[in-house]
Amino acid sequence: MSSIRVLDDHVVNRIAAGEVVERPASVLKELLENALDAGASSIHVSVEDGGRRRLVVADDGSGMDRDDALLALERHATSKLRQFEDLEAIGTLGFRGEALPAIAAVSRFVLRTAAREGEGTEIEVRGGRIAAVREIAFPRGTTVTCGSLFFNVPARRKFLKAAPTELTHIVRVSGSYALVRPSVRFRVDHDGRRLLEAPPAVDRLERLAQVHGGPLADKLVPFEASRPGLSVSGFAGRPVDAQPRRDAQHLFVNGRRVQDRLLIHAIVQAYGDTTPRGSFPTTFVFVDIDPGAVDVNVHPQKSEVRFARSSEVHDAVRDAIAGALSHSRAIPALRDLRPQATPAPSAPAPPFLVREATPPPSLIPDTGPAAIPGRVATPLAQYKDSYIVAQDAQGLVLVDQHVAHERVLYEDYLAAADRDEVQVQRLLFPVTLEVTAAEAALVEQEREELRRLGVVIEPFGEGAIRIDGVPAIAKDLPPARLVHELLGEASRAASAATGSATLRRKIVTSAACQAAIKVNYPLTREGMQALLDGLFATENPTTCPHGRPILFRLTLDEIERAFRRR
Repeated sequence: MSSIRVLDDHVVNRIAAGEVVERPASVLKELLENALDAGASSIHVSVEDGGRRRLVVADDGSGMDRDDALLALERHATSKLRQFEDLEAIGTLGFRGEALPAIAAVSRFVLRTAAREGEGTEIEVRGGRIAAVREIAFPRGTTVTCGSLFFNVPARRKFLKAAPTELTHIVRVSGSYALVRPSVRFRVDHDGRRLLEAPPAVDRLERLAQVHGGPLADKLVPFEASRPGLSVSGFAGRPVDAQPRRDAQHLFVNGRRVQDRLLIHAIVQAYGDTTPRGSFPTTFVFVDIDPGAVDVNVHPQKSEVRFARSSEVHDAVRDAIAGALSHSRAIPALRDLRPQATPAPSAPAPPFLVREATPPPSLIPDTGPAAIPGRVATPLAQYKDSYIVAQDAQGLVLVDQHVAHERVLYEDYLAAADRDEVQVQRLLFPVTLEVTAAEAALVEQEREELRRLGVVIEPFGEGAIRIDGVPAIAKDLPPARLVHELLGEASRAASAATGSATLRRKIVTSAACQAAIKVNYPLTREGMQALLDGLFATENPTTCPHGRPILFRLTLDEIERAFRRR
């Protein structure tokens, strides 16, 4: 008896599902590609429980008649390829002919479709087996319902993440395909709540604003370049707006969202050393190339590509972005930036000591009992986008803007914590974070203290926590990174057997440092003034919570002595 057997179609479909279906977002990706390839002008995505319970994609595309609908559920059945040579020049988003049967094999699946208005077909599939086929009245188009994903593959279902995590992936996929086709209306609902409403846009920039928000779109610099058989376009973020997150680079090849190391390298080379280490600029890169010059059949989920003329594509992307960044629009205008400094209270400014010195000028911070009342300084300029040059009644003051803002945030945050009045920024989508056993124990022990500090977290199963809210002063920071750093400070304080007051100060110090404006960050004159006013109203304007100096004064007397006017 032979030990080699041909697998039946049911088993083969489940194997194919392992290649095509990773999570609800990968199901959505395949269904959106089919909808767009069908010429849909409107697509409505409806999701329940992050797509784990139910995911529905409805489109008004060309639809299918009964025979085509049944064929679409057979493996290797597709309308997008006719012969082997077609694989060498893929002009559609979907093409494998495995998506629908693979999805149907691991879900409670319903396909409703009509090629002509009112003449529809409904096919129910349970775990890969057709349960019912009906004639129904249905508008032209297709609606696919995928329920209970992996209900019959428990080993795969247990790897699904929490609903907020899966929903994040779904929103990202929806936004990507909305960018690909600005003329198509996109709607995304989750548990009955509208997450995305993107009516047909006149161009890609308008669609980008719909998906990612107007403030981001306003800061982007457009770029465009073309060569025979190759067109590169998109939008580059200004270096000053770079963020410490790697998911801000959006790459598309012939309308397909991809992950490509060649394109990422081109972006890195285009920006060079204009961004701080560990920060990544926001980029949207759209490459349109002759389908015969790119292989999109590299990865089962079509997320990777291979270019026939890779160096040409690389250089075109690099040069297009670099050229855009050299344009004056890439230099941020001061009016575009919003200071994060806290307005100065009405309390009098703290004392400052004027230090007697001889030429050359001495830049030593003044502290001590001989201090005199300080005065609010007036900004004159910003040097290297990092230091504020200001004047007061005694002379010139040079201020490190990062540590100055850190001091302001630290004292305001600590005072609010002491009054139990810290403002909390609730997260629209809670974030899960893996933690060590020691960190989990710390969360359980100090959860109330963390809440008073605006960090709203809860245990979330074994080895994880759920972040529901963060301090309002740090609302622009990635919640996972913020909480990870705060837990690190809390762990170090706990291991040193310090009291609750020290724990609070360590956490406040860490949060203030992360939230403070950084060096290489341009400020408006109003922003510099607000920061100076806030600094001079703190209890200790001379050093940051870590002990680093904040500012130096160069008195008029020192200046005149240096120029031998005295």
